[in-house]
Amino acid sequence: MKLKTGDNLYEPVSRNTGEITSIIEHPAGKVVKVRWRLDGQLPHDTELFYKKIQKCVRDGLYLHTPKQNPAQ
Repeated sequence: MKLKTGDNLYEPVSRNTGEITSIIEHPAGKVVKVRWRLDGQLPHDTELFYKKIQKCVRDGLYLHTPKQNPAQ
């Protein structure tokens, strides 16, 4: 599974929906910026390591939905 900018994440435990806003190279590994949204609250941004998100998706803690390309 490969994460890309624009992909959506869903965390069932807290019912947060997130969108990957950027992926940056870092000496310790790739860092992914996610903008989380929860109904009735302001969005908040987090920075997580790429491998951590992959592990959370693999373990079922996050649900990953790839960005849909518009029909051409």
